[in-house]
Amino acid sequence: MVYKQLLYGLASLILLWSCSKEGFRQSDPSAAAPDEYSAIVTVKQNASGSVFFQLDDETRLFPTNYAQPYNGMQRIMCGLRVYRQNSCDVLWMDFLEKGEFVKAGNAESDGADILSDWMTSVEDGFLTVHYSAWWGDGDVEHTLRLVSGKNPDNPYELWFCHGSNGDASSRKADALVYFDINSLPSTGGDYVPLTLKWQNCAGEIATKNFRFRSRQ
Repeated sequence: MVYKQLLYGLASLILLWSCSKEGFRQSDPSAAAPDEYSAIVTVKQNASGSVFFQLDDETRLFPTNYAQPYNGMQRIMCGLRVYRQNSCDVLWMDFLEKGEFVKAGNAESDGADILSDWMTSVEDGFLTVHYSAWWGDGDVEHTLRLVSGKNPDNPYELWFCHGSNGDASSRKADALVYFDINSLPSTGGDYVPLTLKWQNCAGEIATKNFRFRSRQ
């Protein structure tokens, strides 16, 4: 079960930043002047106990001021000031909700719209979904699941399922959720096509395609 996670404040923070994670990929992180980005990263820990951020399948960042205790791999949205050698300052951060990934199950859904922006991504063995759905004004929990196994011929076809659990449809709002999909069959270091399907708020089946590589 996942509590409703409205992103009014977080969305306002994102709008204040001129650069995003996509901009990082196109810039020169070794430049002398620091750049500021909004990004979604995986918090990890190396063998010596130091925390680092996995930006994508390849890039590591090394925060100078991450004060949280390491509690296993987690996904966060954050504002970063990036310096030479990929060291960075964390300017703000917010932990993301983790959804349930199941190997088989019902793909019924009350509908959601998945937004095609840089926050909806597949990287580092995770699928992060920026979605929009109908919410009520109370505290009803919504269920967010990712289902595999619906297509026996393609293990990399996944279904995003949103259940409102009877919550009223009072307002539409955005939220973020991530799923650890690294238990999918290993890609052996190569990229394979991954297909995400879902029922949108209009009741139609929608599809989005990604590239997936198992976490290294």
